[in-house]
Amino acid sequence: MSKDKEEIVMEWYEQYYDDIYRFILFMIGDKQSCEDLVHDTFLRAFTGLERFENRSAVKTWLFGIAKYLVLDEIRRRKRKRLFNVMGFSNEIPSSIDVEQIIENREMILEQMQYIQSLKPNYRLVITLIKIEDCSTKEVAEILDWSEAKVRKTLSRALQSLRKMNEKGGEIRGEQPF
Repeated sequence: MSKDKEEIVMEWYEQYYDDIYRFILFMIGDKQSCEDLVHDTFLRAFTGLERFENRSAVKTWLFGIAKYLVLDEIRRRKRKRLFNVMGFSNEIPSSIDVEQIIENREMILEQMQYIQSLKPNYRLVITLIKIEDCSTKEVAEILDWSEAKVRKTLSRALQSLRKMNEKGGEIRGEQPF
């Protein structure tokens, strides 16, 4: 490698920070944990740079690292919830910096709550495809699944979201996803 590791990972950080941050925020739902996991993603990229073989895009590799960190965090939270008599607070942050992308902030928060309640695999696929605009092929690479499994999981996840929207009281004419 012509550039040193630190310089390479810093370029990736500048280029992909927002994408990784959004992905983790939609998967986890709290800013503090999100920032920690983004930091851990790039730290792992730095320490594992020698193992990156350019067989996939950098973004795909980084999302793969973030995915494993997120799934570990979800498992950790589930274990914590089992042992915590008071339960785990899964509050959605009160302000999210996505307002310039989508006009209705309340709808975003509601959808984030719905996404948070989905199974982890559904959450992964919804977040990668609908929020991060990854292609089915990219998601298949990130998750190490077949493209057919990605499409099937997306279909089921969207169906679950639609049901949640219908049960949410106010049925909207246009589905957000």
